[in-house]
Amino acid sequence: MPRAKATTASGTETGALAGGGRSHASSGSYRRAPDKVIETLALRVLYSHGGSVETQEQLYRELVEQLHWEKPDLRVSPPRMRQVLLASKRIHIEIRYATKMLTEPLSTCPVCRAPVAEIRNHTLEGESVVSGFRCTRCPFWTPLRRRVPARYVFRAGA
Repeated sequence: MPRAKATTASGTETGALAGGGRSHASSGSYRRAPDKVIETLALRVLYSHGGSVETQEQLYRELVEQLHWEKPDLRVSPPRMRQVLLASKRIHIEIRYATKMLTEPLSTCPVCRAPVAEIRNHTLEGESVVSGFRCTRCPFWTPLRRRVPARYVFRAGA
């Protein structure tokens, strides 16, 4: 699309899209989208799909499209979007898992990046052994045969 030139009051030229379309801030700088904006736009996308979206990729793509349309200077990454929505009381996230063998101890949650705590059991001999890990912030947990998040399903709450 051809770019039209606009002149500001100080006499400098700025680029704008021809046809009155939206353009990014002339400085090229971006800001982090506030949590409330992310939550509101996610709810809008969820309600446009009947209250549920089956993949994080689809929700993210549509949320970013809405975000760029309304506030072109704001940005959000998929992990941050997921973390904000995990903390939300109005959106529920169902996590579907795949399993694989744990090769090294787990230190951070693969869902929300919070620290994990060991789940310990006592053997018949009285020894304490690690039987898995649980997140200190979200509902994620895994036995030693590690559960890896494979798909996130987002649903609008009541």
